[in-house]
Amino acid sequence: MTARYPRTVLGTCCLPWRDGTLDVPLFQRMIHNLVGAGLRDLYVFGTAGEGHTVTETQFRQVTSLFVDAMAEAKAAPPMVGVINLSLPTVIERIAFGADLGVKTFQFCLPAWGAINDREVRRVFAEVCGGFPELRFLHYNLGRTGRLVRPDEYAELAEIHPNLVAVKYGLGDPETIAGLLRLAPQLRCFFTEPGFYLGAPLGECGLLASIAASNPSRAWQYFRAGADGDFATFSALYRELAGVMAAVREAAGGMGLNDGAYDKLIAKLAEPDFPLELLPPYQSSTDNGFRQYRDQLAEKFQGWLPHVSPETDN
Repeated sequence: MTARYPRTVLGTCCLPWRDGTLDVPLFQRMIHNLVGAGLRDLYVFGTAGEGHTVTETQFRQVTSLFVDAMAEAKAAPPMVGVINLSLPTVIERIAFGADLGVKTFQFCLPAWGAINDREVRRVFAEVCGGFPELRFLHYNLGRTGRLVRPDEYAELAEIHPNLVAVKYGLGDPETIAGLLRLAPQLRCFFTEPGFYLGAPLGECGLLASIAASNPSRAWQYFRAGADGDFATFSALYRELAGVMAAVREAAGGMGLNDGAYDKLIAKLAEPDFPLELLPPYQSSTDNGFRQYRDQLAEKFQGWLPHVSPETDN
């Protein structure tokens, strides 16, 4: 069965805040540079993009800038995330983005508390059923208190033909295998560890997180998995496991908001990128960034920006 969404490498956009104000030129430049480096499929307002934190004014400003910058950079069609405790607010944000020409959105379940099976179906009915002309990727994450199961995705995909993809950042092998087996019409995007498990099982996409520091090498990892070049695939995964440990250590360990880690990665390519997160979330530090950069330079040079695989040590 052909999946409803292209198989690709999907990247996120972090937001450069300076005392709570968006650095617009830097945000625009970052998008152009990511696209130029090979990450054409970008989205804004995932967890790392602080979609759960922004005000309505910030949401509208960033979405408008993102849509324009993606068009100017000749990128793939933009994807906009909508994360909110209020389902009516999610609907309003989708309508705003659609008016700007956005055709693909990313949404998750409300996270105030775990919702029941009937409420899960209601969320998908309101979002996918309410906008049949749009496409939707569901962001399946544990912090909502309610992961959608593979068998549920199979049912939801039959009901909603505009549900086209799933983003799943955890590494549970049973869930990964179940998604690929039971809902093959949905393109599943996994982060680097999940992609290592999923690529041998089915045609999944890569959600670039730590790999985004060097998009050309992220594509090399993706293609090795997609083509069954398991010697290269395993070698790159071993590197990525080390890079993952380095970024967590530099940020101060586990338990921080995703943006605390992802902004360290963004700063590698954009040295003036601020590490600030919107309150109340704890940011990484400049000392942590220097530690992360130095570890990559010493042990994982291939994952520094603008390094060709042919020149890696």
